Amino acid sequence: MAPFRRQSGESLVSLMVGLLVSMVVALAMMSMFKVSNRFTSQAAQDAAADAQVTSALLRAGIATQDAGFGIAGSVLGTQLKVLSGAALSGSTLSGSVAATGASGNALVWAMQTGANAQCAGLLYQDGSGGTGGLYYLGPVSCSGGNVSGWNALAWTSTLWAERPANQASAAYNQTKISFRAAAGACKPFGLTATSGKVLVTIASTSRSGAALNEQQCLFNFKT
Repeated sequence: MAPFRRQSGESLVSLMVGLLVSMVVALAMMSMFKVSNRFTSQAAQDAAADAQVTSALLRAGIATQDAGFGIAGSVLGTQLKVLSGAALSGSTLSGSVAATGASGNALVWAMQTGANAQCAGLLYQDGSGGTGGLYYLGPVSCSGGNVSGWNALAWTSTLWAERPANQASAAYNQTKISFRAAAGACKPFGLTATSGKVLVTIASTSRSGAALNEQQCLFNFKT
């Protein structure tokens, strides 16, 4: 009679252990993928938001070149004002004129196009749920070729850059945009033959905390 030989192979216990290890590895890989996907998605959102803000600053800077156009002897504080605490309700703009050299959340200016004096401006309005952002104001008719009556004008507005909706994140609060106008000699567009007397700075912050600044030398202001 042939001697009894014990069968060899995988036992049920070893199969269960192998299955458990495989499940743990699969769960770990899924978790890593989820985390990686979340960071990638956040980075893409931040990059898109930074690009939008940078584009808005550039567009705003170009718009400020209209300030004082067609008005001889344009003066900071007469044809151009910085406003603090500004807000637009319907067509009414409220706020107060910022101190000389101080920053504010709105910039209004006068310009002459043909026989008509017009006023225009830029406003950063705070808001939640994507209701705030950077607005271009006007242009609207204004008398006297200055912005002394800015708070009595019936302003029109166009949203240029919407503030992101998820304001619960501190990083998204960095989308605030401020304006500053200061007297001082400057060279518009890097030219050396022409000089201006007013430098406008439009500032914000990137998602990483880096300062974003757009500066424009206003050549319509000579005094």
